[in-house]
Amino acid sequence: MKQRQFGFSYAPTSVNEAKGVTINRVIGGERVAIFDPFILLDHASIAAGSEVVGFKRHPHRGIETLSFVISGEVGHKDSNGNEGTVGPDGSQWMTAGNGIYHEEMLIPGPEGAEFLQLWFSLPQDQKRIPSGYAGAQADTIPTVEVEGAKVAVVAGEFQGKSGVFPAIAVRPTVLDIAIDPSATVEIPTIVGEAAFAYVVRGAVTIGEGSATAPSVVFLTDGDLLTLTAKEDGARVFYVSAKPLNEPILQYRSFVMNTVEDIQETVAMIQDGTFAKY
Repeated sequence: MKQRQFGFSYAPTSVNEAKGVTINRVIGGERVAIFDPFILLDHASIAAGSEVVGFKRHPHRGIETLSFVISGEVGHKDSNGNEGTVGPDGSQWMTAGNGIYHEEMLIPGPEGAEFLQLWFSLPQDQKRIPSGYAGAQADTIPTVEVEGAKVAVVAGEFQGKSGVFPAIAVRPTVLDIAIDPSATVEIPTIVGEAAFAYVVRGAVTIGEGSATAPSVVFLTDGDLLTLTAKEDGARVFYVSAKPLNEPILQYRSFVMNTVEDIQETVAMIQDGTFAKY
């Protein structure tokens, strides 16, 4: 087995994009703009007692998104007529495809509301597929208990359990890993896939490196990842997928392949044909 090693790590950067929402940008910011096929990872939250706030109606094209709720609730509404609200440890998947308008609102609970949102670039031959949405509450997400850890399989596979969103085009592995204090867990990984671990809580060691929440660790290649929690335990969001190795051009919330694609998208917005089929 070839161990994935600690490559490099950093803390996310605070950005101001939604009034009343604290947003820490993990991927898509000043340090790593794109990690093929990952375009963005945001860690967003509001405090307990806050009003319901979030991301008002806005467009997307050429991506899929996966949102994972840590606390409180996240509500979704889109131009296809889909609506849904997901609670703690639940997840939402959206295909923007050829175009969608949507909004996401954070609904605070006793601990406020907190969620992670990950953007995947769609492959070039699927940029114009129809848009869609699905939500999954915590009790529908498979979990695996191993010695010293509990692993929720949000997407992909782990120990024979498959995630609830099998149709994501880049076929990622997304695991929510809760590690007991001072425990070690081994995660089989696929050679050749881009992979990172976002430390949401606590602290972990990976080979010769260590990271304390909130921080992201970009991993070297290999077929096994070994995570060891420090004395307070840890919660880690592990993500991997095969790179698309295609041109990727991002303009605001649109992720396409060429300048002409972006021109087409802007024209669709202007002439009113965007998000209409």
